[in-house]
Amino acid sequence: MICHRQPRRTVRDHFRSTAARAASAARRALPLLLVVAAARGAGAQAASRQTSDSSARRAADTAATLGAVVVSASRSTTTLQQMPLHTSVIRQAEIEQSPQRSLDQLLRNVPGVNMPGAPFYTTDPTGHQTRIRGVTNSTVLVLLDGVPIHDPFYNTTQWYKVPLSSIQRVEVVRGGNSSLWGNLAVTGVVNVITKKPIDNSAQLDVNYQSLNTTNVALAKNFFTSSGLAIRVTGSSFSTGGYQTTPKVSLGAVPGSAASAAHNANVGVAAYYAPTASTDAFLRVGYDQQNEDIGGYRYGTNLQRSPDGSLGFSASFADGARLDTRAWAQSVTFDKSNGAGCYLASAASCNTSSTASPLVQYANSHDFNPSHELGASAVYSTPVATPGGSAMQFGVDYRTVGGEDNATTYNKPTTTDASSSTVNRTNYGRGTQQFAGAFVQASARPADPLFVTLSMRYDYWVDQGGVAEMTRYTNGVAGASTGGPIADSHRGSFNPSLSLRYDLAPHVSLRAAAYRSFRAPGLNNLYRSYSSSTSITIANPTLSPQTLVGGEGGADVTMGAVTLGATAFHYYTKELIASYKITSPNTAPAAVVAICGATLSNCPANVNFNTNGQNAIAQGVELDGGWHPAAAVSLHASYTYTDSHYTSTTTGDPTGVQLGAIAKNVATADATWQATSHWSASAGARFNGKMYLDIQRTLPQIPFTTVQLGTTYRLNDGMELYGTVVNLTDVRYTDSATTSASSEKLGMPRAFTAGVRYAF
Repeated sequence: MICHRQPRRTVRDHFRSTAARAASAARRALPLLLVVAAARGAGAQAASRQTSDSSARRAADTAATLGAVVVSASRSTTTLQQMPLHTSVIRQAEIEQSPQRSLDQLLRNVPGVNMPGAPFYTTDPTGHQTRIRGVTNSTVLVLLDGVPIHDPFYNTTQWYKVPLSSIQRVEVVRGGNSSLWGNLAVTGVVNVITKKPIDNSAQLDVNYQSLNTTNVALAKNFFTSSGLAIRVTGSSFSTGGYQTTPKVSLGAVPGSAASAAHNANVGVAAYYAPTASTDAFLRVGYDQQNEDIGGYRYGTNLQRSPDGSLGFSASFADGARLDTRAWAQSVTFDKSNGAGCYLASAASCNTSSTASPLVQYANSHDFNPSHELGASAVYSTPVATPGGSAMQFGVDYRTVGGEDNATTYNKPTTTDASSSTVNRTNYGRGTQQFAGAFVQASARPADPLFVTLSMRYDYWVDQGGVAEMTRYTNGVAGASTGGPIADSHRGSFNPSLSLRYDLAPHVSLRAAAYRSFRAPGLNNLYRSYSSSTSITIANPTLSPQTLVGGEGGADVTMGAVTLGATAFHYYTKELIASYKITSPNTAPAAVVAICGATLSNCPANVNFNTNGQNAIAQGVELDGGWHPAAAVSLHASYTYTDSHYTSTTTGDPTGVQLGAIAKNVATADATWQATSHWSASAGARFNGKMYLDIQRTLPQIPFTTVQLGTTYRLNDGMELYGTVVNLTDVRYTDSATTSASSEKLGMPRAFTAGVRYAF
């Protein structure tokens, strides 16, 4: 890794020489590997399996072999059957049969994916992280048709932008993928593939769920013989939510109620294929989410985001192919953190007395606009070797920028919320430019052996940074502290080597070793946030998190039985966390710049972002399927995950399982096509004993949730369905936290009834 500082150095200045070195290294690697990777365009087969009749579509998906599906997240023509990393594909039929109503909950049953049981719309958007294999922080790159769907400022996943009705399939690739995708692809990639128009049909999906939840999605296709196809979509999701705070803690959280949410999505996508060898697309959309976390009177999380993307692809006579795309998004985030206290007296507003009047107020407000621009190009070419092979060259560019205007309020002194005066304001802003170049070469030096080598260099610049604070006394602003932050730049080289060996016609072995990284986001570098009693200071000198790891596994197919096993081991360095400053004498310069030499400008509790943790995550993933009859499908999985810190400077214990990471998780599900019109499904998920915090003070006993679903096709165009999640209404929490009052309960028992209509 290159790690040094220099003011005002742009990506373009450095990237030309870097790209040249990467290309040179790739040319040297080509003869070493006999580099090959025959591109066998199977994407058209996946598209041809679509049909407007949902029942027929499911039958076609069931009959098709998933091994023929090209995994787009591989940035090549690698099929699922050839993937050297543990990869899962969730098909449209499985999505429609699932009782889950959001993408994050759909991913929850994928082995190795650590998604909480509280749906994204019940929790704070700044905490919407995606984790795989027990590694903390946002270490998974989530893509929508190859375009990142992360908040530009927080790097969190924008779940509200992906209604389930829009999805054709979901690819989940575990393992380090920074050698192909760069930043954020530390432990895996989730690529969501959306539906594309193949006829002039329209689809309507309407359902109602317990908890006063409604979901409406409408799509209309326009298909012409001239190669132009258009898809217009719109969806609306609204829920009254549920109480996410356990009853035993409600007394300490006055005013807390059900967490409600309202989402809306509209979009237009145009696809144009003037010839058999060229195609292009253009998408524009507008997405909005408004969450009311905890039901506080003055708490809201409103996000608005117009976005767009476009792309062009061309295939050449020699088998080569060029894929390009560009995208942009703008996000406006208006956030109020609701609070409540009991007004015992004019000088005492607290949470312990319940006999006094209750007053609700906003303890902080953030106005947080951000934006993103990006582009990528991948060139694939076959190589004439005896084994048949191919190579991919790619470049990516992405720039993100944003600011946070934060106001922190004192507790009110009367029952009027307006008596909550300003305590302090914090302002932070900055931009990041990322550029990366990669080469991927795959070869079959011997018929049973498939080898892939990928190498990528990323370079990024943090610039235009500002972090400042203004303290208020009796409503009067004082002098500001902090100010501009020096620019910096860093680089990261990430290789990956993987093998797949066909030991026998139905037995394959696979192995991979890789390095990956996650750069600190704008919120880590420039955003300081506070309450009236504490503050967390941003750190503009943070280093990237890095992971070195590997995995090995086997896949077996024996007639109607499929089995898979994967073992993995990760070592992650310099995880980004925060720790408490205990003395002004040990305060870093960034803290002193904001809080002063004696820390007197800040509240009593001062925290600071740091690269203060190293960790190991290791485990085993087992999964298998069985089709005992044409109409019956069974599937089960088991995951063991050991995840702990090996060293820390933050006061956290080492050698202890991380919070909210269960060592043992198991799933089982079954589907039954009882008749040509009726199908049913059942599933269960077991979560072993764990602690929600690494200090091991908040235990969660083992629990099992049960899901049921059924569908009935009335005719060729209409299908009725019903589901229930958490059938036995287990009350549990599996979200990491440090206090009982902050626990978030998982989804309670909820019934859904809906109709799908194609016309």
